[in-house]
Amino acid sequence: MSRIQDDEVGDGTTSVTVLAAELLQEAEKLIDQKIHPQIIRAGWRRSAQIGRNVLNRTLADNCDNESKCHEDLLNIARTTLGSKILSQHKEYFAKLAVSVVLRLKRSGNLSAIQIIKMTGRTLEDSFLDEASSRIRSLGSTTLKE
Repeated sequence: MSRIQDDEVGDGTTSVTVLAAELLQEAEKLIDQKIHPQIIRAGWRRSAQIGRNVLNRTLADNCDNESKCHEDLLNIARTTLGSKILSQHKEYFAKLAVSVVLRLKRSGNLSAIQIIKMTGRTLEDSFLDEASSRIRSLGSTTLKE
């Protein structure tokens, strides 16, 4: 499970494993109460659907307002970058990532983003090459692309 999470998202392996363990622990209690596993599974699916519905009702697309859109993108980037490798450089790389994404102008063409890894300096020496729209990552720590 942890490997699948890491392959799909690149992080959150501990969180997904702990959540799965908690769900299984609670399921075990329900099975001890003679509740059939299919009923438990149906409850999980219903809970997931209710969660999706709540998220969909509360979602807001602020991209008509440039400053709100920029702040939303920064918040998304900060959350994503709160991982083990970049947590101490989160603010710097959040701003860098948002700058790159805004250059895409809603094309969604993520393959247009190129990260060039260079060794010998620190992560905070990384920068957006304005001429080529490439991130030059100068740190010796490798980033998952």
